[in-house]
Amino acid sequence: MMGARGGGRRQERQALMAAFAVALLMGTAVYFRIWARQSDDPSFTADDREELRRQFEHANLEAMDESAEWRMKYDTEFGRNRQLEDELLKAKTTLTASAKRLESLQKDNEMLKGQIESMKLQCNCTVPAKIAQE
Repeated sequence: MMGARGGGRRQERQALMAAFAVALLMGTAVYFRIWARQSDDPSFTADDREELRRQFEHANLEAMDESAEWRMKYDTEFGRNRQLEDELLKAKTTLTASAKRLESLQKDNEMLKGQIESMKLQCNCTVPAKIAQE
């Protein structure tokens, strides 16, 4: 069973690495295409290069903002999850302690009932009706 989980993670990791490699190759291809266009095409002016640079910069800033937003959401959910796990652990601990205390009290109760019965058998005195009812 553990091997199956480990194998799934390995496949996920390999798929992620493959996607990263494809993205890297595509980025490199775009970069070389732009570089080739700049050096070969005289109609590609400095203004065109500046516009392209601004577009890339804008896209990069948007990507970083989105990444930061998702990271903040992750951190918030992680903190909430940690808090809930702590509360659950405290509740389980309290429940376990209460169950042990209840068991101990039940044993004490049974022991005291036995002592009362043995004292009743040993006692020859008469108990007034009022006290016996209590």
